[in-house]
Amino acid sequence: MPQYVFTICRGQEHTRATRAAELSDDGAALAYASELARKLAKSDENPGTGWLLKVSDEARPMVFAIPFFAACA
Repeated sequence: MPQYVFTICRGQEHTRATRAAELSDDGAALAYASELARKLAKSDENPGTGWLLKVSDEARPMVFAIPFFAACA
């Protein structure tokens, strides 16, 4: 299974430790990233508006990114 890496960024700045997970495909990575973004938005560690949760894998430097918006909390 591919390993996906999840990193919270603001611009080029990586602001939090990355997380990695072995997941079956991009769809599973999107579901994992969405849940992670939801949890972060509701936590005391909310990165705030203008931040991204970037997802990469072994072959691609960025598979997709999920932006944080105030309305998503």
